Amino acid sequence: MAGLLNEKINKNFIVFEGIDGSGKGTQVELLKDYFLKKGRKDVVFTFEHTRDGQWSQNIEDIVSGKIKNISSEKVQLLYILDRKDHIHNFILPNLKKERKVFCDRYFLSTLAYGSLDGKTHWKTLWNYHKEIIGDEMIMPNKIFFFDVEPDLAISRIVQRDIKKTIFENRESLKKIREAYLSIGPHFDGFEVIDASGTPENVFNSLKSRLADYL
Repeated sequence: MAGLLNEKINKNFIVFEGIDGSGKGTQVELLKDYFLKKGRKDVVFTFEHTRDGQWSQNIEDIVSGKIKNISSEKVQLLYILDRKDHIHNFILPNLKKERKVFCDRYFLSTLAYGSLDGKTHWKTLWNYHKEIIGDEMIMPNKIFFFDVEPDLAISRIVQRDIKKTIFENRESLKKIREAYLSIGPHFDGFEVIDASGTPENVFNSLKSRLADYL
């Protein structure tokens, strides 16, 4: 999808994506532990949305259902604003120090989740990145999408002892998964990982894809 942002792909920037209940968070924790045991100091982990940015509380209130009757487009604009701060304050500074940055969710989440209502085209949301973030927008070298069927995702969500978000229902997860799989291939570095197996098997698959970074 070259040309929309004059993309600057950074070889040390890796992103993980997936629908809620995909097991993505588990894989991130396994990878963190892997690097910790190796004593690696050149690796940092981060996530979106941020939890300490100026837009984070607004986003929390929306996804938890505390704030209602807000359009999907406006919700995703908040995510993009949060992303702008995240890039400027964390991602870019660490990349400039030659660290490898692993990010749990990034722009593709906005494009997939933002198209859920069927009213906003993902290309519109992509162009908002150009308008809001501009030249600071950094593209990842790899985008790993942990793919599971919605029914499996729901069963995993039920087992978690945390409050569900507004997206965690079968119909929404089905649409979001379909959006990921249709939008993702438009971007360089998009790879699908079958996340339906055991955490250990999925992690072995991830490690094989990350051989150059381990």
